[in-house]
Amino acid sequence: AEKLNARDIRFVPMSALEGDNVVNRSARMPWYQTAGKDGQPLLELLETVEITHDQNLTDLRLPVQYVNRPNLDFRGYSGTLAAGILRPGVAVKVLPSGKSSTVERIVTFDGDLEKAYPGQAITVTLADEIDISRGDWLVAADAEVPLSNAFEADIVWMHDTALETGKLYDLKLATRDLAGQVTAIDYQVDVNTLEHKRADHLDLNAIGRCRVELTAPIPLDDYRQSPGTGSFIVIDRLTNVTVGAGMIHRTLDTELPYEFRDHDSKADVVWNRTSVTPAMREQIKGHSGKCFWFTGLSGSGKSSLANALEVELNRRGYHTMLLDGDNVRHGLCKDLGMGEADRAENIRRVGEVAKLMADAGIIVITAFISPFRDDRDAVRSLFETGNFVEVHVDTPMDICEQRDPKGLYQKAREGKIRDFTGINSPYEPPRNAEVVADTETAEPQDIIARLLKRL
Repeated sequence: AEKLNARDIRFVPMSALEGDNVVNRSARMPWYQTAGKDGQPLLELLETVEITHDQNLTDLRLPVQYVNRPNLDFRGYSGTLAAGILRPGVAVKVLPSGKSSTVERIVTFDGDLEKAYPGQAITVTLADEIDISRGDWLVAADAEVPLSNAFEADIVWMHDTALETGKLYDLKLATRDLAGQVTAIDYQVDVNTLEHKRADHLDLNAIGRCRVELTAPIPLDDYRQSPGTGSFIVIDRLTNVTVGAGMIHRTLDTELPYEFRDHDSKADVVWNRTSVTPAMREQIKGHSGKCFWFTGLSGSGKSSLANALEVELNRRGYHTMLLDGDNVRHGLCKDLGMGEADRAENIRRVGEVAKLMADAGIIVITAFISPFRDDRDAVRSLFETGNFVEVHVDTPMDICEQRDPKGLYQKAREGKIRDFTGINSPYEPPRNAEVVADTETAEPQDIIARLLKRL
């Protein structure tokens, strides 16, 4: 009992088969006494035993089970108070988001409360309109609750099929459901002697100290501090059967394999970290990744200069990739037309691909008219300072039209091509390009020499 750190242990001699001391005191056990009085049967003991000292009235914990929105004028957060005493006017924060507010009302079916205690089912309204979902916690504004995706726990296994490390299970902690796995079993506990034994799995009725990893970081409590928020169940993902129950012992300090970044993706995504870093890739290749972005009118010489630069870099042993405007429209951007919105999307896609290649340590060279500053600046913003080199091929339009290798200017003037840059669609020249080149007055080799100095 001392090893279990149990503060209050009662003994009841019973015969479940005969009903002795289950509901009524047994006449066949006159010797059963406690403190000189007749001993209590089990049911009476359970109904009268003092348990208030087991409740945590200090650390406020309200796991949100349901966002109550019966109409536009009411937004409440329903759940069973797991710990602490809650009053209107108390400053709270939401986990895991960390957003803060103040409790406005404590609503119940029987009317508003001035105080709420652990075990009460309540609905809380806040002074501020903040984003709260099922599974979030309301805690005191100054509470230091660890957020982690990894923890140690004592797990009791309750299924014939053994617990396997590395297998994905569904876990339910308080009101939150998410996936996770047991990454390691530190030891199994012998329930008779409390001895620790080595184990690589847990059979039916076995208890073990396990390391658990979740697919998302969540607030975690020590079971000994707050049983309501420090316990969980393990659910088989295929059968939906509860196969285990756990009690959190402590969080583990592990770096999450992902991070939360601001994004405008329509999907619910995180940024996954990679073990191989850009610096490691640079070490293998011998140079860092960069992007040379050639922009200019059709016929200005962008593609010719881009090709010549790649030839020279390749000759010198650099790892390169050339992305040409026409070539990417054969595959990556074949679904896009030539309207303003499609052209902007074309540049966005190419910019994202160029950034991925630069992260891989490749020197990416692009040749696109890319007529709009906002589109080019959006691509520039993807790169760290110095890794994006904008090359404005500033060849006069009359020279470009004289060259007109594809006959596009003539078709545009005849009205056969709409939104053609320079004729019926504007070109916005860069204001601060790293390199400005005029293929009318400068020799290609001189321009390439200037570009090489950028490396």
